[in-house]
Amino acid sequence: MPFGACSARDRYSPAITRIVSSDGISSGSEEHCNLSAAPLAPYNTQMLRSSLPIGTFFGVEVRVHLSFPLLLVLALSLSAYFTQGLGRGFALWLALCFAVLVREAARAIAAAYAGLHLRAIYLLPVGGVMAFSSSDGASLHATGSGRRNTRWVTLSGPIANFATGLFILAFSLSIAPQASLLAQPWISLGHILRSMLWTQILLGGISLLPASAMPTRQLLRTAPQNAGKSAASRKPMLSFGTGMAIAMILAGVLIPYLYWLVALGVFLLLYLQVTKTQTKAGADADTILVREVMLTEYTLLSSSETLRDALDRTIHSLHDIFPVVRGERLVGSITRQTIAERLLSGGDSYLQGAMTRKVPLAAPDEKLVDVLRRVSLQGTGEFIPVIEDDRMIGILSHQSLGRAVQQVKLLRPAPSQQSY
Repeated sequence: MPFGACSARDRYSPAITRIVSSDGISSGSEEHCNLSAAPLAPYNTQMLRSSLPIGTFFGVEVRVHLSFPLLLVLALSLSAYFTQGLGRGFALWLALCFAVLVREAARAIAAAYAGLHLRAIYLLPVGGVMAFSSSDGASLHATGSGRRNTRWVTLSGPIANFATGLFILAFSLSIAPQASLLAQPWISLGHILRSMLWTQILLGGISLLPASAMPTRQLLRTAPQNAGKSAASRKPMLSFGTGMAIAMILAGVLIPYLYWLVALGVFLLLYLQVTKTQTKAGADADTILVREVMLTEYTLLSSSETLRDALDRTIHSLHDIFPVVRGERLVGSITRQTIAERLLSGGDSYLQGAMTRKVPLAAPDEKLVDVLRRVSLQGTGEFIPVIEDDRMIGILSHQSLGRAVQQVKLLRPAPSQQSY
């Protein structure tokens, strides 16, 4: 038998799918899971327009909201006016940045410990918004462990803030026992150490607000609370978080030494708006069907082809993963990168020795989020054939899904304006 050839099939792989015509296949046995939908996690265009990229750290893209540099300008201006210098204003701004950094670093570590793949963090003065990979977003609430991971990521931020606040308190009392850390105002240019303490405590307290007030939990929620509700019944009313933000602003205006509450309330309103938009984008994706985003033009490879021939045939294809057939049967899939790597490392051989044999199936009328949830739980999903009437009418790949989903949203009519 030539090198790379194989006639055996993994006993745990799904049944071989038969091709009944040149453009179709029949579905083999497939396990269907009755799971509620989970929204996709595409990047939000509003977030991109109102943020600045900081860089990519450990594979995670970090962006900051434009309010950070505006807050720096405000702090420096107030410092120059009241203290005839810029040092205290810059130090107060760094205290706020440090509190946000502690919170989001703790949440990122908790997400990594839970096995979640973090794609990006979007930082605001009252916290941050996390974007996970599609497979993690689909499984966060599919299992008990996913729900525990959600709670752990949510709670790790305020725990880290409170722990850091206690450390700052102990440090302050050790170097200046006479310092009054409870005096008003808690956050001011006149006492940077006290400001560092209270920025940690206040940010941790905001993170512990009820779920209706804190959109961080809504962002981590991947399943709609009631899929049967009509669009009219889902119109949000004035949330507890919005009311609290307005109350902060009014208290800061009416009480002179609580002026810092005005900025905190404004940033909380901004945070609520940004995360509400992110959650709404995920909810809109719940209605997208597989047939709307599947690829209908693709290249078929034969398992008896050599790696060199297969690579030559894939040069002019727009997708990077290809179905592999043996006669009239679909037997697996393979990526262009795998073909190239096998060719460079082991020389030319048959395609069937390098292909992946585990192939999940999808129906064109299934919701895309249901399919992504199912394949994420099964640990597959790079290549998903779409089956209708015993024929393969298209394929799904992660490479094309992001672009296709955005195009489908652009072609759909705009939703009616909601009142808040």
